[in-house]
Amino acid sequence: MRTLTVALAAILALAIANSSYAGEKPRARQAPNQSKKVWTNDYLDQLRARGLLSIVGPDAPQEPSQARAADSYTEPSVYVSRLQDPAWYAQKTADLQAQLETRQAALYVQQTAISLAADRITQPGVAMYKTNAGVTPAAGLANLQAQVNEIQNEINELGELARVNGVAPGTLRS
Repeated sequence: MRTLTVALAAILALAIANSSYAGEKPRARQAPNQSKKVWTNDYLDQLRARGLLSIVGPDAPQEPSQARAADSYTEPSVYVSRLQDPAWYAQKTADLQAQLETRQAALYVQQTAISLAADRITQPGVAMYKTNAGVTPAAGLANLQAQVNEIQNEINELGELARVNGVAPGTLRS
């Protein structure tokens, strides 16, 4: 046993020494005489044609062929704030609904386990790899109920925020 401990300590010391030695190695420098690439409008047009360039900001004046292609494209609605964007509310509500369903399912499982335990029907053993909702079953039930209520309150607050910002109520239900 002592031999194993000494061997393990020696391996650990070598590993630490080797890693610190590797950190002290000098890095290869880049040659200072490398020429820098100057991008002109010609290069930008090539990149745009290959789909490797995106532009943020006001559009440049379009050529007639580009203008015809742009006529078939409908621009998405632009909102001053995400608080006025119905799509943001729909996405946020969908995320909260998914969390709510997960937490409600955990609450249901806990309630079922407690009711089965009252009839002396339990699972053998304790699952040590799983998280526990609380110290006691009743505390776990209270914790899970609080989590469900928390998500439900967030959904209600999001609905109120949508109403204040003039978003249709049906947006949150879809």
